[in-house]
Amino acid sequence: MMSLFFVLAMFGHSVMLHAERPPNVIVIITDDQGYGDIGAHGHPVLQTPNMDLLRSQSARLNAYHVTPVCTPTRGQLMTGMDALRNGAR
Repeated sequence: MMSLFFVLAMFGHSVMLHAERPPNVIVIITDDQGYGDIGAHGHPVLQTPNMDLLRSQSARLNAYHVTPVCTPTRGQLMTGMDALRNGAR
């Protein structure tokens, strides 16, 4: 997880050096939602047109590991440390 944040930080720094202005970055985390719970990921019943549009226009981080509950996941995102080490329970 720490290496992911290092890569993102270095990428962001590189972009800022070569851009006229820094990019806008918004991280969206939905609570109690699985990967397959939006239409764009093939859910047979749920229709999520706004999320599908956002997905089609966004960069996605889809190779990462989180915990199955929200507080440790947010703690991991903010600190770059595993939930067992960052104290978010």
